[in-house]
Amino acid sequence: MAGKLRYALVLAAQTDARLALASVVLITKQFEDTPYEVTLPRVPWLQEQSYINVQSIQPVKFTEFLRKAPGKFDAHVIKGVEAALKRWLKLQATKIPAPEKRVTKQ
Repeated sequence: MAGKLRYALVLAAQTDARLALASVVLITKQFEDTPYEVTLPRVPWLQEQSYINVQSIQPVKFTEFLRKAPGKFDAHVIKGVEAALKRWLKLQATKIPAPEKRVTKQ
């Protein structure tokens, strides 16, 4: 039995990776008011007010995608999803030091 078809926001997709997977978060109508949810703007291709809960992150095979959504979210939505994902995974923006430059004799 096939599951319910639903829209998802693709976070990462590497077509040249060993596994043909994309990382997605599901778009849902449920809202629980957690710090891991992002309210989506009303768009014509979503019939009701919708949300993304980043706790729904999951891998999806490229072959499981049926169609592309007829629209895109703007940058502030993407930044909101990134921030919620960092909160949930307890990731902090840390500055990675530059590698040391080595001088070699020639």
